[in-house]
Amino acid sequence: MASKMKEMLSPRLFARRLSRFNFRRRQECATILGWLDARPGETVLDVGCGDGYYDSLVAGDGARVLGIDIHPRWLPFAQKYYGGEAAEFIHMDAEEMELPGRVFDKALSLCVVEHFRRDETVLRNIARVLKPGGRFVFSADSLSNPGISDAERARHRRRYAVNTFYDEGMIAAKLARAGFAVEKTQYILDTPLALALARVSWKLDDLPGWLRFMRMPGYLGLWALQQAAAPFSRRSAAAARGGLTLLVQARKI
Repeated sequence: MASKMKEMLSPRLFARRLSRFNFRRRQECATILGWLDARPGETVLDVGCGDGYYDSLVAGDGARVLGIDIHPRWLPFAQKYYGGEAAEFIHMDAEEMELPGRVFDKALSLCVVEHFRRDETVLRNIARVLKPGGRFVFSADSLSNPGISDAERARHRRRYAVNTFYDEGMIAAKLARAGFAVEKTQYILDTPLALALARVSWKLDDLPGWLRFMRMPGYLGLWALQQAAAPFSRRSAAAARGGLTLLVQARKI
């Protein structure tokens, strides 16, 4: 019991839990999981499962989840803390997906697609393993906010190893070629306040190693500020045409 308690209070796990308060991710993940609408008995594929936390929520809804990733740090974390009968995590490159066809009811991916060099190959692989009519929900970097500069996009691309920024037209075309029909899309983090807070969060991400202890308090502060300002933050007509992140729901044709 003592060893289990010590493990659950480990700095590494504690930091991952605090990261759930990163304001850039909360609306994104909550919306995508809502669109996924996992049901008991369904099979779900998570492409780029990371540390497995969100898959544990999907499994908690009664679905069976397979998470795939190649991250050498977070995949073992997912297997250790969230693996079990309802959630399995394996090392697999989504560009070389070796899974049988038509086996999953649904698929999700949280801000991963933009990192692939062969994103359309990944989309085709996901379509192949979904059952006919299967749902695919995902988020992807867009950085299409009015006012964001080319220099900021270039820095973001380097900082987070992003290959592609998406808008609604681009992703619809790529999905159509892969065998999907788009059902709905939504830009988030699309207000001037959201962009201002994101710029601060990028500064936090760039802190040198000896100042990393400031990141979590900084993320919590940004989250609290966003929550407090939410009732007064309004989208403009221009903002509605773009945002930091694009959310997509599609169905296999």
